Amino acid sequence: MDFKGFNEYTNEYLVGIRFNNNREWFQAHKDMYTENVHNTTVAFANEILNRMTALDPGFTEKPRVSRANRDVRFSKDKSPYKVCKWFFFKNEMTKGSIPHDAPGYFFEMSADWWRYGLFYGDNPKVMENFRARINADPAGCERMLKLADRQNIYNLEGEDYKRIFNKDLDPYLNKWAQKKWITYVRYENYDNMDFYSPKLVDTVFEGFKKIYPVYKYFKLGC
Repeated sequence: MDFKGFNEYTNEYLVGIRFNNNREWFQAHKDMYTENVHNTTVAFANEILNRMTALDPGFTEKPRVSRANRDVRFSKDKSPYKVCKWFFFKNEMTKGSIPHDAPGYFFEMSADWWRYGLFYGDNPKVMENFRARINADPAGCERMLKLADRQNIYNLEGEDYKRIFNKDLDPYLNKWAQKKWITYVRYENYDNMDFYSPKLVDTVFEGFKKIYPVYKYFKLGC
């Protein structure tokens, strides 16, 4: 399947499942989900992967695409279906179903927004190693992270530790060092018509490529 862009039925499903998160509604709209959300996401992810492997042969596996169903076994929220659709790229260092051990690129969409970027951490040991790299070479780390900031298209997200690990660290570096995980993300809304066009492949890949040096920096620390 060639990726031609998402469509109004993609939006209709994402809005609908938010307000009708039940089996009856999902079953009535399952074909809408399969054709316009899941299959289209797989086609989009595969086209991005072709670009990514040309950039870096380390992307060795097919994109990991989310399923419709939620795992509710250990959750207080028993809503049966995800209200977002996402995929991420694994590399040869990534273990498990989520890229806990190495940085990973991702794309995600919901009823209100679509977003893409770089995910790193969510593993205390990985973030401990990252803080050690900052402390060992703060100037080098700052140069690399400011390279990402100069792209001026991403925002830094991630929950902070309350404890300050290094009170002598420059405030700029501390905003990275205090994260429990790092999400470097670009948000878009549906006024951006790239979402409905094959051009979305170019938009997202070019965004990934702009922060590729940061991806490599994170990966070397794993």
